[in-house]
Amino acid sequence: MATGGRIIPRFEDITSEKLGSAGIISELTFGTNSDKLLVIKECANSKVVTILCRGGSRMIVNEVKRSIHDSLCVVRNLIKDDTIVYGGGSSEIACYLAIHD
Repeated sequence: MATGGRIIPRFEDITSEKLGSAGIISELTFGTNSDKLLVIKECANSKVVTILCRGGSRMIVNEVKRSIHDSLCVVRNLIKDDTIVYGGGSSEIACYLAIHD
């Protein structure tokens, strides 16, 4: 979707319009076991972001994934409805400050 390309079931059907386009395609190697990541930049239709999660154990990686998911859900909810109910004791602090004044 980012490159504007389409799925082509047969080699005979390949045309330049169906392939789409991208500016820079590169492969990044990282880590001690030579993990590879394909990076495609300068796409006309791209609003995609990749978040790479790594950690010392599978449990840590799963916790990072859950934290990122929770954060993205908060952002999504704020975009859908911009009213905020403050938490973490902030209402009590606001009441205290009002009474103190």
